[in-house]
Amino acid sequence: MNLFSATIGAILCVNMAFTQVFTGEVRSAESNSSIAYAKFSIVEIEVEFQSDSLGRFNYSNELPNHFTVRISAQGYETQLLSIENTHQVYQFKLNKKHIVLDEVTISGAKNTLQRNSAIHIETRKLSELNTISATTLGEALATIPGVYNSSTGVGISKPVIRGSQGIRVVSFLNGLRIENQQWGGDHGMGITELGIGSVEVIKGPNSLLFGADALGGVIYFKDEAFAKSNSHEITAKTQFESVSLGTKNQLMYKIAKKNVRLNIGGLYTNNADYQLPSGQYAQNSRFNDKAAKLSLGINKGSWSMNLRYNFSTTRAGIPGHTHDSLVNPADFQVDDQKRNNTVPAQVFFNHFLSFENKWFLKRNEVSILLGQTVNRLTEYEDKLTIPGISADLFNSLYSVKLKTQLNEQFSLISGFQGMFQNNVNSSKATEQLIPNATTMDNGAFVIAYFEKKGWNLQTGLRYDLRQVNSLEAFKGTDPIQRIYQGLNYSIGGVKSFEKQSVRLNVSSGFRAPHLSELLANGFHHGALRYEIGSVDLKSEKANQLDISYEFSGEHFEFVINPFASLLTNYIYLSPLDTLISSLPVYEYKQLSKGYSYGTDVSWHWHPHFAHWLHLENSFSYVSIEGTGGFNVSLLPQSRFSTLLKFEIPMKTKLRIESLSVQHLYSFEQNQVASYETASPNYQVFNIGLQGKLVGKRPLEIKIGVKNVFNTRYIDHLSRLKNIDLPFPGRNFYVGIVYQIMFNQK
Repeated sequence: MNLFSATIGAILCVNMAFTQVFTGEVRSAESNSSIAYAKFSIVEIEVEFQSDSLGRFNYSNELPNHFTVRISAQGYETQLLSIENTHQVYQFKLNKKHIVLDEVTISGAKNTLQRNSAIHIETRKLSELNTISATTLGEALATIPGVYNSSTGVGISKPVIRGSQGIRVVSFLNGLRIENQQWGGDHGMGITELGIGSVEVIKGPNSLLFGADALGGVIYFKDEAFAKSNSHEITAKTQFESVSLGTKNQLMYKIAKKNVRLNIGGLYTNNADYQLPSGQYAQNSRFNDKAAKLSLGINKGSWSMNLRYNFSTTRAGIPGHTHDSLVNPADFQVDDQKRNNTVPAQVFFNHFLSFENKWFLKRNEVSILLGQTVNRLTEYEDKLTIPGISADLFNSLYSVKLKTQLNEQFSLISGFQGMFQNNVNSSKATEQLIPNATTMDNGAFVIAYFEKKGWNLQTGLRYDLRQVNSLEAFKGTDPIQRIYQGLNYSIGGVKSFEKQSVRLNVSSGFRAPHLSELLANGFHHGALRYEIGSVDLKSEKANQLDISYEFSGEHFEFVINPFASLLTNYIYLSPLDTLISSLPVYEYKQLSKGYSYGTDVSWHWHPHFAHWLHLENSFSYVSIEGTGGFNVSLLPQSRFSTLLKFEIPMKTKLRIESLSVQHLYSFEQNQVASYETASPNYQVFNIGLQGKLVGKRPLEIKIGVKNVFNTRYIDHLSRLKNIDLPFPGRNFYVGIVYQIMFNQK
């Protein structure tokens, strides 16, 4: 790969120029006063720097001849500007804005501000998702409108988008597709919050850049920024939670020197069984995580490279596991809290490696990404020494993209992507959930982008081909070979006015059935059910209409995003009226025609007369049903969320900066499948304080209480619902962040 990259780099670098000086100042558009310490980010090469106390900036390291700069400052509207050359002194002017929610999207067809994206993308910084500190990344994601959390206790969680989960939700980490046995209802994401800076969510089959499967949507994780140019920093974080006596500790070191940038860090968490509202404990709900991360970025003229490696391992107990024919929920609620390793349990190992090269020409950008992921899933049922299930999933990926700027209005993005998966079961395991098998994907796409006078239009096509081969007979079924293919489209656009934007998008997607759906026939103890598959399943298809309206004023923002999808050959788990060894039996079936529809609504009010007050609300609703009123199982409850944040100006050494009160209300879920039980409504209150100990090296302090009133509740998506095991009771937390920053000469 190094020789290949060097050869292409040598060819493309011919006749390419690059700039070495980018200088100017940034001022307020209203008062023309200078803006101190405005943040600058060169999007393509992930370089950051800031203006000085007088609003002046001077970046003298190498830059591409053509690049995009993001400029932001507290209390001002973010700007995204295209820079052709730097043979001048720039003066940038920013408009005042008290609500700044407009981030640069990375996962869309091209880097653009959120309001100008032709598809609706939810963009959140991880710090925003942790206004009330979350125990896991899955819990944090569930604060985004339209995103839910399907969990087995606290330690195992999966994201749900518009009622879809598992294979229908595809995750990416800095452009690398994450494959980690997500077909299992009890298999976690395999990604920790270590080094994650932001997350973007594309809902529904609404992106041609990411291939097959994402009928539910895409979750795109983006790493924290590198350190500011010519500086280095150390950040240490720790958090304690009372409900599980849990600790979460992180350490990150960053350095940026000229054209080289490096991030390296580690994480360790350890949690005992969580306490229930009754005062007892959820037996075997303990879990721990370990993670390490390394990111290396280098740019030279019109070439940029990023090498990233992530490692994580999770050990999670499986609460609710039993072989008894009659289940007594009281058996899983115990008087003693423990954290030592026991069975049953899951152990995950994940390795994610990506190597990306980019070349920037005057009107073109070429990117090549190669990746390798390795996931090992091991489940121990009766003994710590003999695994019930042990499987390795190897996934090799490639992605080649060409961005072409035809003129000021038109641009094209084209490319091809693929992956080769190999699932290998261990001979030491006593069971197999899926057979030894290989899967090969290849796809090609082209997207056209048009921008003029407030209009941003996007249209494109994508073709995907998937070949699935099982390498052995499996539970009475001969080896199978299947080929699935799909041609999909997307067309849409957004019209932006001074304070409003209207967006419309029509798109399609397809998902091939997974081996677990084709060949399942046995116990899935981690998911607490017996599953039966069908080799006759066909590919799912979806056609979605997605509309959004956004109003963005100086003190008020409002977004409404209704959607509707026509589903064909929808694969679902249907509960049967029977038990096998005390576990409920589910069968994979196919709905010839179904409909998915719903809406997400959110608003943020920051009144002029009370600049210390923020009021944020959101509402999410989704329904999936077939013709004749047929309902599928495991639909999330409709949810209303309120966050009231008070900013408190203080000048003491130990100061409270903000007080946040959160109210989550989940409506009752009566839209259930046959033999599926309904779920009642519930509400939870959380409260959090953010403060700071001011000094030469300030300390950030977070304290709060989750589930303030010790409410007993069970979410409809909890896989522990069938044993009546509730979510954690009242939970006190305290967190500390200590950061040291140094400038280099």
